[in-house]
Amino acid sequence: MNGKSFCLSDYIELLKPNLCAFISLSAVFGQVMADQKIGPDSFGLGVIVFILACGSAVLNNIQDQDYDRHFLRTCNRSLPRKKLPLYHAVCLCVLMTGAGLSGLAFFYGPSAFFFGCLAVVCYNGLYTPLKKYSLLAIIPGSLTGMLPPLIGWASMGKSWMAKEILLIMGIFGLWQIPHFFIVLLKRRKHLNSAQNKKSFPCFTQVFSNTQIKLQVLIWTSLYSLAILLFLLSGPISNTLLSVATGLNSMGILSVLAIMMFRQKKTNAVSAFVAINLSMLFFMAAGIGDKVFL
Repeated sequence: MNGKSFCLSDYIELLKPNLCAFISLSAVFGQVMADQKIGPDSFGLGVIVFILACGSAVLNNIQDQDYDRHFLRTCNRSLPRKKLPLYHAVCLCVLMTGAGLSGLAFFYGPSAFFFGCLAVVCYNGLYTPLKKYSLLAIIPGSLTGMLPPLIGWASMGKSWMAKEILLIMGIFGLWQIPHFFIVLLKRRKHLNSAQNKKSFPCFTQVFSNTQIKLQVLIWTSLYSLAILLFLLSGPISNTLLSVATGLNSMGILSVLAIMMFRQKKTNAVSAFVAINLSMLFFMAAGIGDKVFL
């Protein structure tokens, strides 16, 4: 690779910035729910969690570089195609993960640091290696998605056993599962294309398309119910935002039901956008409520 120039886009790809921004926002949401206001601490936490998530994403790319070669969707990524030297990715991972964890420890205390470490362990230490061997990888995968709001909550010195954060974590955990099954529908063609090359466990080998769609609706129903329970506890004081959040929780179920079964061909991409927008609206409503106080 001597004398070879490297594209900035290849480095950005390693960071998975869109996913990391979503993770960062969920940590800010947890912090705002704990502190009942938004301020400089919220933005600082968001930046630090974003850096940590990017470091974890780079590590995920390093761990999956051989695995990614077996899938049409991922075989052209930077590391499988050797567009970048591996040591560049390793240095980037160490720098960003170290900076993220150090920032949590220094600015937000030992509890936030502990849950940040736990998130990295769940994602990189459990989910990433386990997904190559077992469908049970969905468990640490869901737990990983539940931890960012807990990091935000713990950054304010709040107990992780408080019913409020447990309910919030439940919402994020329940959202993860229909999101995961919609991704399977979206990528089913690519996943099936890999089965002749090497056998990896996947729910598409266990469930039919119709069964996966039913899983989407079952878990979305539980996600919607959890949001309604959250609203009953009164964390959103603005009436308009509270009503809109309730409508959002019921609306996403109706929208996905139509997308799953009313169309001749399931529009998995639209369903993916819808479930993500639903969670974004939920977080925006909770944060926005504190802005308008």
